[in-house]
This record gives sequence, C-alpha cells and structure tokens, in this order.
Amino acid sequence: MGTLSLLWGLALAPMGWVLLLAATAAPRWRELHERPGFPRDLSFSDGLWESCVEALVQPGPACRTLPEDTARFWPMQVLRAATVGSLLLGALAYGLAVLGARLWAPPPRHNLVATAGLLLALAGALYLGAAAYMAHRVLEDLADPQTPPADRFHLGTCLYLGWSGGGTEVLAGVCLATSFCRNRGLVGEAAAAPYEVDY
Repeated sequence: MGTLSLLWGLALAPMGWVLLLAATAAPRWRELHERPGFPRDLSFSDGLWESCVEALVQPGPACRTLPEDTARFWPMQVLRAATVGSLLLGALAYGLAVLGARLWAPPPRHNLVATAGLLLALAGALYLGAAAYMAHRVLEDLADPQTPPADRFHLGTCLYLGWSGGGTEVLAGVCLATSFCRNRGLVGEAAAAPYEVDY
C-alpha cells in the first residue's frame, strides 16, 4: 500500500505544478466582460504581471505590464512572492521525492520522501492561500456598492487553476507522507524480526 501511495504522490505532484505554473503566468486572475463605457466585444483581465484587453475580432489579447502603483502595492508583491515561492518549493520538493523514491534502485529513502511530502503540502497550501486572498479581494469589491461598475471584476480562470493545482500539490504531499508512515511501520517490523540462517 505504501508503494501505491508513493506512486500516486509522484504522479500528482507534476500535474499540480503545471497547473500552478499556468495560473501564475496567465493574466486571468480577475476578469470583466462587457465593461461599461467600452465596446461590448472587449473583455478585460488582470493577472499578477500583466493587464490585458481582448477583442472578439482580434486573434489574441493586447497586454501590458501592470501600472507601477499597482505592482508596488504590498498585497500584489506578497501575492507574487507567494506564487513564485510556491512554484520553487514545489519543484524542489518533487526533486527530493524522486531522489527519495529511488525507483531505479530500491529501497526508497523514507525520510527524504517524507520531507518532500511535507514541502509539497506546504507549497500547495501557500498557493491556495494566495488564490483565496485574491478571490476575497475580488468578491469584496463586487459586494461593495461604492465600487464603480467599470471596476466590478469577477473571479478569473487562473484562480480556479490555482485552487486545482494547490489542492493537487497538497494531495500529492499527503500521499508521499502517508507512504512514509506505512513503510516505516513495515520496516520497523522487519528489522525487529530475527534472521533465519540455514546451516
């Protein structure tokens, strides 16, 4: 059972990491279609790094970097640090998990696998927190009656990618940590058993 859990963790971790990478890079953390005062075929979206305008008749969005005052606003800097930190921590944790699993030369290094599992769960939780904070800000602005109609953005696609990727990373971390706990019990029992020697 521990080996199955280990394999699940190794399979889920890169899938979650790719989702988080896409959520971080794409400029769709908040979106607004049919913005008052603008043509109806334009849609607006903001990300951590860029702000984009997309027209139905145009093949792709026209993006520009976020304004300096928005980029320097401390919550935006914290969000950027949290998402990039989560990606780096997830990549490090996956590397440790592969080294610990030692699929090419068993047995696994259970302490290294457990450490990788904890780091993966932490990376996923960090991204979940960042996405939840952004969602809270967007919903807070929507609920505020003083928010101008042109600024009533909705939850963007990247938030859902971030939640999916963060949850997948946490699940991968739990799988790796669970494989460590199960294998540690089996290893302890095997070590305590006396050796049988044929004469």
